[in-house]
This record gives sequence, structure tokens and C-alpha cells, in this order.
Amino acid sequence: MTGVRDEHSLPLNSGDAHGATLLFVDMRLRSLMLRHARQGAVTRVFGVPRADQSFLATMILLAAVAAVLRERMPALPHATGAEGRIGASLVNVAFRGIAGPPSRNMPLAGALIAFAVVSHSVRPVVTASVRDARALTREVRAAFSARYGR
Repeated sequence: MTGVRDEHSLPLNSGDAHGATLLFVDMRLRSLMLRHARQGAVTRVFGVPRADQSFLATMILLAAVAAVLRERMPALPHATGAEGRIGASLVNVAFRGIAGPPSRNMPLAGALIAFAVVSHSVRPVVTASVRDARALTREVRAAFSARYGR
């Protein structure tokens, strides 16, 4: 070995950087950055030095924080089965009042009307979300193909 390096002796040059290699390097860099951020947060919140941290210790500390926060949160009232049935029958009667007397002979008419009203009001949001998800998928595929090939 003469000590002179040419471009082919470098560990990562343009000829070696294929899609899989770039993907691996990107994922490794992201995991290192997330680890650094997690360790910094644990150091700030709990005062545990970075050298004494492990992923398991971090998860245990976060579980302890979650348990304390769960105890601090006010308890939400829980409806019983009887209260749920009473509420459902009131909604059914209210929507049958909208439909009029012919709906008395039709089972679950109130539920059908409620479903129609809710689906009609939610439809624009769902179609916009589907459209946005498809556009995002196309953008991610284009970016992935541009960066990693194929």
C-alpha cells in the first residue's frame, strides 16, 4: 500500500451508494438523532446522565410518568348499559319524529336516519382525507424513487 488513496478506495463513493445503502445510512442517522433527542429529554426531565441511560430505563421512567398523569386526570363518568339504552331510544324517537307517522312501522328507522345524517355530514371530510392520502402517497413514492432509485 503506497498510502495514496484513489476515489475507488473510499468507503462510500458515488459508485457504491446504491438505493439500499442510502436507505440504510438514512435510517441509521434518523435512529441516532432520535436516540440523542430521547436521551436529552430524559436528562432534562429526570436528571439521569446520558451514560447511565438505556432504552429500558427510559421506557420505565416514561411509564412512571404516565401512571402519575393517569392518577392526576379527573375520572370521566361512565354510562351504564341502561343509560346507554335510554339514550339510544331517545335518539330513535327524536329521529322518528322527523320522519313522521309512516316510520312507526319501520324497525330502526331512527338509526337509519341518524346514519344518513352523519354520513352526509362526514362525507366531504372523508373524501378530502382520501384525496390528501393519495397525493401524499404519490409524493412519497416520487421522493423515494428519486433518492433510492427504482
